Amino acid sequence: MFENGFDALSSENLYFFYYISLCGNVGPVLYERIKRTFGSPEEFLFADEKTLKNTGRFSDKQIQRFIDVKKDDRIKREFDRMNHMGIKMIPIEDNDYPELLKDISDPPVVLFVKGKIPSKTAVNVGVIGARECSDYGKAVADRLGDALARAGVCVVSGMARGIDSLSQAAALKAGGSSIAVLGGGVDVIYPRESKSLYYELAKEGSIISEYPPGTMPQRQFFAMRNRIISGISHTLAVIEAKEKSGTLITVDNALSQGRDVYVVPGRITDITSYGTNELIRQGAGVISDINAFAAEIADRFGQTSLNRPASSQVPPNLSRYSETEIEIIRNIGEDSFTIDHLSSVIDMPPFEILGICMSLVEKDVLSSLGAGRFLPTKKGTDIRNMVIKEEERGHEDELDW
Repeated sequence: MFENGFDALSSENLYFFYYISLCGNVGPVLYERIKRTFGSPEEFLFADEKTLKNTGRFSDKQIQRFIDVKKDDRIKREFDRMNHMGIKMIPIEDNDYPELLKDISDPPVVLFVKGKIPSKTAVNVGVIGARECSDYGKAVADRLGDALARAGVCVVSGMARGIDSLSQAAALKAGGSSIAVLGGGVDVIYPRESKSLYYELAKEGSIISEYPPGTMPQRQFFAMRNRIISGISHTLAVIEAKEKSGTLITVDNALSQGRDVYVVPGRITDITSYGTNELIRQGAGVISDINAFAAEIADRFGQTSLNRPASSQVPPNLSRYSETEIEIIRNIGEDSFTIDHLSSVIDMPPFEILGICMSLVEKDVLSSLGAGRFLPTKKGTDIRNMVIKEEERGHEDELDW
């Protein structure tokens, strides 16, 4: 049996953890069996096929895999290459290993990390959802990532197209932190369209995986990584999910791990809302106010304002905007809109609206989607809400009078 408190971080023992990560399917049960059978990691590494069989504790398939990996003369070179690339390893015996993840039924025996080691004191929220999300979903993901970051909460997701990457990018932009859990090696960028986010995460956040560097993503790996997204998170937030999707696999993992699941309600006419609305019907928590949700999670899990980024949002000054700009801002929702549609709502010529919208694009209130279509930014949505609140307050004052 391995000696109690063996140094998991010595170079020799890190090599042992790297080796078993290459063997595949070495979970906590098999790892404990190896520990009970051999006196040290080195003894296991040097055990030949006959020795392994004589223990009577490993299947023929497991033994064959152990031997095949040992025969690969590239292992030591790849181990040295990993260290040269600055990729870190966190064995399950390491104090830096996330406590939340350690408590699930099947935690990875080793984590590979590119970027910062995930903080053990941070409050983590997994944000997941549809890859092919609606404009509404995009706007919500951006706002939720931003709000969580400003509340001092770390956003955990999978760097996938759509909700995942949008929420993570928003968190980093707000000066917060984010963890990406990959379904391949931490040195493999997938999907390629998330390349800029990958480099930002490597610099300002964390990229983690249970798969050794160089591992190419495979379909079955994504289902496995989902248990890590929920396992490392205190709570899971879902924005848009179809009836059958990988998002719901992560939800199942979260529930089996004892995590609370919160859902952003969707429009009943959208295919991407079926899964989320069904979760609400089954009893999931509802996110009806993004800022309130972020503050509640931060307070519930011990985060205080002292831990929050210094870049807290300053409310926009409405005096910066003209009356016509305010009129347009008042009549935008969270979805994209066309000039012609807005013209029919506020009775203003399309060419005039176009000029004002282009001005609002320069002020980061709107983003242009081309062909006369625009989408409110988070800043734009916040200003719209402020305009409405100011008008409601004025109306209340009139009633009081």
